[in-house]
Amino acid sequence: MDFTTTTTGSGGVPSAWAPLQQLPAQGPPPRQPASAPQCMECSARSRCLPAGMSDRETRCLSGITIGRRRVRKGQAVYRETERFLFMYAVRFGIFKSTVMLNNGADQVTGFHLPGDLMGIDATVTGKHPTTATALEDAEVCVLPYSQLTDACADQRGLRMQVIRMAGAELVRDHRLLALIATTHSEQRVAAFLVGLSDRLRERGFSPSQFLLRMTRAEIGSYLGTTLETVSRSLSSFARRGFITVHRREIHLVDIDALRAEFEPSLP
Repeated sequence: MDFTTTTTGSGGVPSAWAPLQQLPAQGPPPRQPASAPQCMECSARSRCLPAGMSDRETRCLSGITIGRRRVRKGQAVYRETERFLFMYAVRFGIFKSTVMLNNGADQVTGFHLPGDLMGIDATVTGKHPTTATALEDAEVCVLPYSQLTDACADQRGLRMQVIRMAGAELVRDHRLLALIATTHSEQRVAAFLVGLSDRLRERGFSPSQFLLRMTRAEIGSYLGTTLETVSRSLSSFARRGFITVHRREIHLVDIDALRAEFEPSLP
């Protein structure tokens, strides 16, 4: 996913839509396993496993063989029903989680941004209940689950952070259920834009200007509505001066007005 930042393009010219990935200036990261120091230097650390941990506590990550994997747009990191062996931390890029319905259609169950931990829902059965697919070229850190649980047993700070990350995912799920149960489709689209804006701000990106890497159909699937309804809602918000839209470029002009669209309807 691309977002507006204050980075510059070639020749020092400001880039209007800088990429989400925040790679070191010297180029792509090496392919060798990551260590604790690399975790500490990662741009996604503020939302990932090292978040809230001291330097001493973070050293426990050095006992985990953390690999890095580049994922091309449209490629799955893992698929539904596959055996659960690894968790995946998003380093850059955006992913969607989907589950296949009985009619063969894919239902979008979530979107994952840098710092999010994917695969945690597989701890229940030992098999992945969803498929995680890259919506753009991306990179993940691959953590062997057995090594992660061993490290959690030895380090309370890491254990609490994994629990916090799992809890954050549950909160998003509960909020989505409340939206679907108590709001109409246009309110859900407003809530989606505000929620995405909040998640971007937490990661240090512009909360008001960004590119949507997910399609209107994928947003509709996630919100329990249709592609057409999502498009009509975006057009309605634009006419009312809440946002501007140019294809996938979104500018939130009046985020407070968007928030007022749905918050009074929530429990």
